[in-house]
Order: sequence, then structure tokens, then C-alpha cells
Amino acid sequence: MTNETLGIVEARKRLGPLVARAVHGHQPTTITRSDEERAVLISEEEYEELLRLRREREIESVTAAIAARKRGELSTHSYSSPDELYADLGLPVSGERS
Repeated sequence: MTNETLGIVEARKRLGPLVARAVHGHQPTTITRSDEERAVLISEEEYEELLRLRREREIESVTAAIAARKRGELSTHSYSSPDELYADLGLPVSGERS
């Protein structure tokens, strides 16, 4: 599988063929706008598969954590309010969220 890398200007010029290549040839294209901003054009089918695999991994992780908790290998913490949880996680509390 070939993964071509293109700048955003060139990708715009070739968008139709790039989409066809992603959908029918299952060939991804990396599109760059800068060194820090990169995206990958893939087919919807491949995107759905990535989401499915992510969900499976998350389910396995939660299942393992529940099993570890039942075995006494993992402690849990209770929160009296959502704001307490958000604060503990370093997230904005209500009124601070945009």
C-alpha cells in the first residue's frame, strides 16, 4: 500500500482522484498544511473499521479494569459532584466550560 504525501494546495487540485484512490484502491494520502498539521485521507469503510477497533480496545480496557477492581488490584474513587471530578481531572468546572 502506497501512502503519498501532498501539500494541501496540491491535494485540493487532485481531490477527486485522491478520493477515488482512497475508496477504490484503499490507498491513503497524507495531506500536510504545515509540519504540525497533517491529516490522512482514507475511505469511509477504513475509517469505520478504525472506529470499530478503537471501541473494541476501549471495551477490553474497561473490562480489564473492572476485573482488576474485583480482584482488589485497583482502587476506585467516588466523587460527590461532576465538578469535583472535572477539577480532579484538570477539566473546567461548570460555568468555565465554553
